Amino acid sequence: MIDGESAGTCAGKDPGLGAGEASRKGAGYQDESVVGCQFSVYPLRQPDIDTPVQATIHAARAEGAEVRVGNLSTLMWGSEDQMFAALRAAFRAAQRHGPAVLTATLAAGMPTDDLVGAIQADVDESPPTGTGGASEGLR
Repeated sequence: MIDGESAGTCAGKDPGLGAGEASRKGAGYQDESVVGCQFSVYPLRQPDIDTPVQATIHAARAEGAEVRVGNLSTLMWGSEDQMFAALRAAFRAAQRHGPAVLTATLAAGMPTDDLVGAIQADVDESPPTGTGGASEGLR
């Protein structure tokens, strides 16, 4: 479950969802004006990877994006202009430390933290099926 301040839902409020919009979009989704971006940076041939990774995250935040650091990638959200400015700043910050690859996935109308939490709770309550793990069906 994602903790703290939610991706554009500050204290559980869904920005931009009017009375008729929630049913059209489905409950638990943000307005399309909130753009989400998940990105990862991969420093290449560098002995220190922590410094360029942290530099990209701080550069994205400096552009006004809301940022949440994850174990494998960073999530940020805001307006479309903020997302593209933040990506540009993050990539430039990575480049200042040497060769790097930055991957990004953009989404409009992301699910809210409440919906993500409900899905995770449902998964956590469901017993695992099968005994052979993910590769069972590959034999």
